[in-house]
Amino acid sequence: MKNANPAAPGPYVPFPYQNELKKYLDGRAGEHSIAMRVHGQRNIYVLNHGATHYITASIVKLAIMETVMVQAAAEKRQLSKSEKDLLVPMIENSSNEAATALWERVGQADGVRTVIRRLGATHTTFDPEGHWGLTSTTAADQVVLADYIFCPNDVIPASMQAYARKLMSSVSQDQDWGMTAGMNTPYVKNGWLSREDGWHVNSVASTGTKGYTAVGLTHSTTAPMEDLVETIEGAARIIARHESRPSSTAPSGQPSKTATPAPQPVDSAPQPVDDDHGHVSFHAPGTWNMWLQAF
Repeated sequence: MKNANPAAPGPYVPFPYQNELKKYLDGRAGEHSIAMRVHGQRNIYVLNHGATHYITASIVKLAIMETVMVQAAAEKRQLSKSEKDLLVPMIENSSNEAATALWERVGQADGVRTVIRRLGATHTTFDPEGHWGLTSTTAADQVVLADYIFCPNDVIPASMQAYARKLMSSVSQDQDWGMTAGMNTPYVKNGWLSREDGWHVNSVASTGTKGYTAVGLTHSTTAPMEDLVETIEGAARIIARHESRPSSTAPSGQPSKTATPAPQPVDSAPQPVDDDHGHVSFHAPGTWNMWLQAF
């Protein structure tokens, strides 16, 4: 079903391949929520495999970026140099210091809440003590917020959307993981946080202005971060196999095609294909001590 505003919230429906996703997640540690929407359609496919709400960690930086852009548009101006100087490290390198600076500039939770409610993210709430990384959200809300970057709308100007996509296509190599698995020329923002209750690992990705947006939110009291990354990537490859279609224009302006993994039995673990933006060795900087410093 087509959507007059492709970025707006839509009905939540089961994935057409819900059983395959569920069977895969049944064999993985922790709890998970997966959501996806094909651009131009209303329906948001959702599978909650455990909890429905998750701590955002750094994926909330997309909402902070959108708040900067919406506020600038309301003032009828382009992004300032000082804003860009903070947006670049916040998205490309997941800088907590840059995120905190922008969080304070836009009015902290009140400022971000005003914007994301306007965009339709009605199930996202903020930490009472003002810690942006402890925002609570749903996978469907994150699909909606991401789609305001990838789908036409009258809230975020096209030039700012293009700038956001440029940043999301330029994340540091050690952060190119998660829901990007199975995508070609993907755009991504990930979040990871270790707390007393275990790891919280999340990924928001899109194939671009054509194709689809996909979100994976996870939490486990026992599994290490690497296992949760692998869980997200397994779900991402299932989605990519079913949603294979011509992808968006690549950041360089050259058309590209979505990688198509070979068909697999339903009960097998999804396997990576060459250069599918899956898991690479990385150092996990999202330790509790670093987050305390960021806040």
